[in-house]
Amino acid sequence: MKTKLWTGIALLAVLAVVAVVLLSGVIRTYPQVVEEQQRTPSPSPVYGNVMAVTPDPSQPTPLPVMKNGSRGVAVQALQMKLRELGYFSDEADGYYGPVTEQAVLIFQQQNGLDADGVAGPMTNELLFSGEAAAFTATPEPSPIPAAVTEMPESTDMDQMEEVVLEEVVLEEEVQAQKGYVTPDGFPLLVNREFPLADDYMPYDLVDMNDYCDSGIVRIKYKETQGEREAVDALMVMLGDAVAEGISPWQISAAYRTVKDQQRIFNNRVNEYMKENGLSRSKARSATRKTVADPGTSEHHLGTCFDITVPGTTFAGTEQARWLEEHCWDYGFIQRYTKDKEKITGFLAEAWHFRYVGEEHARIMRDENLCLEEYLEKYKPVI
Repeated sequence: MKTKLWTGIALLAVLAVVAVVLLSGVIRTYPQVVEEQQRTPSPSPVYGNVMAVTPDPSQPTPLPVMKNGSRGVAVQALQMKLRELGYFSDEADGYYGPVTEQAVLIFQQQNGLDADGVAGPMTNELLFSGEAAAFTATPEPSPIPAAVTEMPESTDMDQMEEVVLEEVVLEEEVQAQKGYVTPDGFPLLVNREFPLADDYMPYDLVDMNDYCDSGIVRIKYKETQGEREAVDALMVMLGDAVAEGISPWQISAAYRTVKDQQRIFNNRVNEYMKENGLSRSKARSATRKTVADPGTSEHHLGTCFDITVPGTTFAGTEQARWLEEHCWDYGFIQRYTKDKEKITGFLAEAWHFRYVGEEHARIMRDENLCLEEYLEKYKPVI
């Protein structure tokens, strides 16, 4: 009897020890369990009618916002609908370029929408609603007077020469409005020797944050602007690069006012003085190797872009290599290269690209000419 009693007592003691060990383990791990529960909250149960949150498969899938540089089947569907209504006459190729943007702009104007050339929710909804108005042709004023465009039946050589002369004058007036191009169609040279005219005015700036497709390129700063013609070419170029799997892309700088350039120049001078202990005159000399004097920067034209890759040095990236090989075919040149430093007066900048037009760019590529050399060789003296 005593043996059974002691056996029972021993069993109870063992159970008590086990209980103490388990309890201490629970107490020891409890804070960890609480922490993990706080980090990963339990999903809330779904109440109510499940069918109420199930999308109706009969409803059309909302189209994404599309703008300059967008690509894909959604853009193709947009183009086909615009063509059906008479606003778009080109092939529906799925690329949202300047022609598509213009078609959207006219559609918006003729259908009482805010005309910004961007196919947003309201534009898409009306376009595919079946209630959109078809294109209505409106007469546009001709930039050339009727007397110039329509040759008289009986004319002599003097009259013909006058007509040709008037056409040349009109063309020069158009070119003159595009300050980044000379009247004879060559890229305007802007450097220390040829500063920008004091009365220079941009021709057709666009806000790149609104104008460019963020799926193609990131615009680093708000209110970044560029000349429309150059931005259109930029978006075609970067869109093709993305289609080939080369991305991401970022625009770190574009158009700058003279005031902006003065601020950048002064900041760099102050940095050299503070961090390197240089005098102001020496700091200015050091700054001028990498920063243009106010009024002598190509960025004043709005046709230059500092193209970068977010979070890394641009030189040596696959993006830099792609641009070095392909930029010429889109009308761009790498403006400041290592082998032309003595001519341009600037250290090489792998990220600085300028739009000059395909014809000029390809000649510069084929003959290994920087802009200064090209203009000296080919631009007629006026």
